Amino acid sequence: MKVELLPVVEADYDAFFAMFEPYMDELAAYPSESDPTTIEQYRAATLADMYGRELIWIIADGERAGLAVVRTSADWPDDRRQIASIAEFYVVPATRRHGVGRAAVEALLAEHRRRGTHLVEADILHGNEPAMAFWASLGFEVQAIQTARRP
Repeated sequence: MKVELLPVVEADYDAFFAMFEPYMDELAAYPSESDPTTIEQYRAATLADMYGRELIWIIADGERAGLAVVRTSADWPDDRRQIASIAEFYVVPATRRHGVGRAAVEALLAEHRRRGTHLVEADILHGNEPAMAFWASLGFEVQAIQTARRP
C-alpha cells in the first residue's frame, strides 16, 4: 500500500473537519477534565491559530485514509532548535492494521529529519492504551506526564 502525506488546502477544510468528527467520537472514550469541545469550536480555534500548525491528509493508494495535525515551534530554552508535536493523528478504521499509520508516521519523521527538527513528540490521551502501544512500536518514549484539575 502506497502511503503519502499531503497538505490540506483551504478548499478541503470542510472535508478535513468532517473526517475529524469520528476521530473526536473515538477520543470521547478517554474522559478528561477539560470541557467537551464541539467540532465547530475545534475548527474555529484551529483556523484562528495556524501559526506553526500543519493540517495533513494521510493518503493510502490515492484515497484519504486519515489526518494529522502537527505543530512546530521553537524549543525552550534553546530556541535555535525546532520541536514538532503531533497533536492529532487519525487513521480511518477501514484502513487500520494495514501499515497506513506506521507509514504515515515514518513519512512525518522523514520530513522532519529533512527539515532538521530536533525532536518529534506525539500527544496521547491518558488511558489510550492502543495509541500508547502504537507510538511505542515506532520508538516513541514517554517523556512527560501532564496532570490537570479544576481549581
